[in-house]
Amino acid sequence: MNRRRILLAGAAGALTCAARAFGQQPVRKYRIAALFSVPDAYNAPYRAALKERLATHGFAEGRNLSIDARSAYGSFDFDRKRVAEQLAAKPDAIFAMTTRVTQAALAETRSVPIVFAWVPDPVVSGIVKDYARPGGNATGVSNRFFEVALKRLEFLRELLPAAKRIALTGPMIFPELDAAVPRLREASQRLGFEPKWVNTGAWGVQVSAIEDAIQQGAQAVLPLLVYSALGQRITGEQVVRLTVEQRIPAIFAESELVDAGGLMSYGTNLLEDVRRAADMLAKVLRGAKPAELPVDHASRFELAVNLKTARSIGVTIPPSILLRADRVIE
Repeated sequence: MNRRRILLAGAAGALTCAARAFGQQPVRKYRIAALFSVPDAYNAPYRAALKERLATHGFAEGRNLSIDARSAYGSFDFDRKRVAEQLAAKPDAIFAMTTRVTQAALAETRSVPIVFAWVPDPVVSGIVKDYARPGGNATGVSNRFFEVALKRLEFLRELLPAAKRIALTGPMIFPELDAAVPRLREASQRLGFEPKWVNTGAWGVQVSAIEDAIQQGAQAVLPLLVYSALGQRITGEQVVRLTVEQRIPAIFAESELVDAGGLMSYGTNLLEDVRRAADMLAKVLRGAKPAELPVDHASRFELAVNLKTARSIGVTIPPSILLRADRVIE
């Protein structure tokens, strides 16, 4: 009987050891090179959104995932250098934010998969060949920025029924913006506006160029860029202060600037854009080819209104806008 017990105990021990050995099979480690277009002081929410969304797909940092996250908001050559440094670690994929950063990644590799976010028009910018079949090593999420800009013009007309002169501002150095100008001009005129195109050029002249436009009679400002996504949050906040001080209504593309005191914003939720791109990144890590993975179109848009700012500059927000607002700051 004792011998039988010993044999049974030995067999059970062997099975336990075998199960443990099976459970301890090496887990594949994935490596991502993430390039954020936002300075370290502002990018924590976006890094967290990427990390948390990937975890819902089974890719958990510290377990089976390593994320080499860096800020890349300098010149194009600086961004390329960042990419080259990260490629030395042989990442499984690159996560790139904005058109410029994505183009920098493409300039360094045509083999490592790239998933992008915060890109207005990847076809016009040459990132992909086609929305349905990108055809290269990049795919991602288009934020449909210039479609949204047309909607912001409509909101501006609701807000200011009698306004004529508006300043459309942005650095006229992006092919995407050049391609959108005719549509924006036609829409402005259809709505009864007299648009003044303000080429803000280099980042350092943003505020002075907009101030000049206001001095020349602009009754409202519509920035044609997402300051928070382009690493220019500080500049965006300067534009907020300028328009509030001058009592000039401005409708921004990101709600972050409404939180900073801006009057209104309408655009995609930047955090949601990151999450949608993370969903695509998970597919790529599982083996999907960017060339065959259709570009996603952002579909969630956010209207934010700051009533405190409206009161301070003497603007009444129409009920038609308030009823549609996703967020109202009292």
